[in-house]
Amino acid sequence: MRAAIDWLIAARATRGVATRLALIEQGIADLGVGGAANLPAAIAAQIAQAAQALERAGDRLESLLLVGGPEIVPFNMAANPIVYDGDRAVPSDYLYGARNPLALAPEWAVGRIPGAAGDDPDLLLRLLEHASVARPADRLRNPFGYCSATWRRSSAQIYAAIDAPESLLISPPVVAATLDRARLDGARLLYCNLHGVIDGSPWYGQQQERSPLVPALRPSDLVGLDLRGAVIVSEACYGAAIGGRDADTSLALAFLACGAAGFVGATAISYGPPTPPLGEADLIALHFLRALKQPDVTLGAAFIAARVGMLRDTLASQSMLDEDDQKTLLEFVLYGDPTLVVSG
Repeated sequence: MRAAIDWLIAARATRGVATRLALIEQGIADLGVGGAANLPAAIAAQIAQAAQALERAGDRLESLLLVGGPEIVPFNMAANPIVYDGDRAVPSDYLYGARNPLALAPEWAVGRIPGAAGDDPDLLLRLLEHASVARPADRLRNPFGYCSATWRRSSAQIYAAIDAPESLLISPPVVAATLDRARLDGARLLYCNLHGVIDGSPWYGQQQERSPLVPALRPSDLVGLDLRGAVIVSEACYGAAIGGRDADTSLALAFLACGAAGFVGATAISYGPPTPPLGEADLIALHFLRALKQPDVTLGAAFIAARVGMLRDTLASQSMLDEDDQKTLLEFVLYGDPTLVVSG
């Protein structure tokens, strides 16, 4: 594992990204940062201390890459602002992105290269290798969009930021069994607004509210596809849930296993209106996709732009953050190296 991390550090150096390796239990001796317990609050305090030490040295913390799934570097299990939706807590990396533990706007970009649950390090090693050899790709090559019929109007407005809305696949009538995998193969920018459930690996479509959910995309549908360098943004509930899962039971991990450079999604139940005006998760997706159109943008910069854009638009329209908005900012995470430039 250490050799794979060293390889990634060397690859970052060739891209001009200065990198420090910090082991949670050891800290960073030359900055005077001591070791910490492997608990979210302690890790966050350690990162804040490192940021302050860098500033005193005339430097700054620009991004943070967490290596490993929640069994290695735990999610912060944030209190759910919504008391009625069934999520007891919201798995989140937001706590690691600012010195103020209450801040919902990040000071630096945070990304995570996850692995599968359990003792087998194979997936984590493969994802570290993918991150080490990733190169900027044509960010608009073969865009792919897929949404539930219930959310087609909102989804079309978002997808228009990168492609013709009429190219958006709608589920139903499209379902997993009839999906043309050739539409996915070689895609480099993917937007999905499908349903997700806490105890299932597929994402689902739905004809209309209260209609049965129909499987629209499964991890097995990605096997053998070329998704090298692709970036995916998903609004699915639990789309980024990886605790206790592997590439066969998590679409987020399945996308990354196929070579995707980045994945943005929600770890818990996500929210968004079925029709415009856009809100909550829709705004995260819209601003992330817009940011990816900027030249030489990094994954981390695009993710920060998504969060800041969502905050700005929400406060402009309603002057406050309600419970849905707060949860949205907590639950969306970035999987992938935040320093990776994703535009050619």
